[in-house]
Amino acid sequence: MTNMTTGPVPTAFNEETLKAYIVSQPHLFALFKNDLSTVQIDEIGDGNLNFVFFVSGNGPALALKQALPYSRISGGKRALTCERLAFETAALREFARLAPQFVPIVHHFDPEQSLLALEFLSPHIIMRKGMIDGIEYPLFADHISTYLANCLYGTSDFALSASKKREMVAYYARNIELCEITERLIFTEPFMDSVNNQWTSPALDGVVAKLQSDVELKIRVGALKHKFLTQSDALLHADLHSGSVMLTSLDTKVIDPEFAIFGPMGFDIGILIGNLLLNYFAQEAYEATGDGRATYRQHILETIEAIWTGFSKKINELWQNNRTGDAYSSAVFDSNDPAIRSAMDNVIASYLEGVFHDTLGYAAVEMIRRTIGRAHTIDFDMIDDKDIRSRCELKVLSFATTVLKKEKEFRIMVDLTKLAKLQN
Repeated sequence: MTNMTTGPVPTAFNEETLKAYIVSQPHLFALFKNDLSTVQIDEIGDGNLNFVFFVSGNGPALALKQALPYSRISGGKRALTCERLAFETAALREFARLAPQFVPIVHHFDPEQSLLALEFLSPHIIMRKGMIDGIEYPLFADHISTYLANCLYGTSDFALSASKKREMVAYYARNIELCEITERLIFTEPFMDSVNNQWTSPALDGVVAKLQSDVELKIRVGALKHKFLTQSDALLHADLHSGSVMLTSLDTKVIDPEFAIFGPMGFDIGILIGNLLLNYFAQEAYEATGDGRATYRQHILETIEAIWTGFSKKINELWQNNRTGDAYSSAVFDSNDPAIRSAMDNVIASYLEGVFHDTLGYAAVEMIRRTIGRAHTIDFDMIDDKDIRSRCELKVLSFATTVLKKEKEFRIMVDLTKLAKLQN
């Protein structure tokens, strides 16, 4: 694990000072054959928190990410710890141990300058942007379900010793500031009167007022938040939306796990599925043939089904063959005994049933907060026609509310995708 240190405030880099820094780091300088005369450095960050530089020429392209003691979007007004990049680095290295083919390579991390050097992914694009353009990714469901199964199972008590798990939980529990952002933006502000909320007004005003006064719905959201606060099943990416995935038709990489924290497995899966569903409901605004991109919308739903099917299948396989942790220890539960093996099948089936329902709940909460909370997505923000946008958003809110209030009625993922189809 990366150790966080308390030291001087990092100096904000620019193109010229970064060149000098690279020269001062022999292993980075060597990547460019000890010659930066033809190397180009550009600031390309478009996120809310950090600065990102693209370094190219005379060697492999790198992405250098720097976290300063404030959020990038605030221009220095919103203070944040620089240590958030230490958590991201630690999480990237842990996920690379478990699913190396789906994580960018970490070349360098400097905790004093809060600077992380990663491989620059090309020709990969952000998945959210690709989906807005209607690009299909036929391997994505298999790739991401493998990533999720390996990373979530591999950091759980099913795979880790109790002492190792406690050490990791204690480390990531220090990611306090970013975790507070998650809790506030996802579970709290959208369900109350907050100046940070924003939605398409006046079209959504009545629906938002009804949602924020719905006690039954808010109790369900409260239960999901309580589980997120108290349940440390596995190391989460904790911000696994379609903007945190870069891919091609053949390759998938998961990026930006700076919000990493231990929590319920269903959170990561739910956040991802919620964002895929947001894109599903936005598709009619991007169609050009009059069918609302029906074929592509069906592809999205099939992808969601395949993600859950693949994840549950792969978790079962890991459970059967790699139960190396202290929970349900293989030393106690001999898998060669048919009766014990059958009992263990029931244990993992029951556990996955709980993960499934958590997944649905977190997906629905994510859809609501991305529609009426502070942080929206470009899936809807790029829709210029307010009438079309509000029509799509009303479907999102109706769908998500139904899922939260009738979640126990869903038994398989097809039940969820059928409801999505009914909304359209």
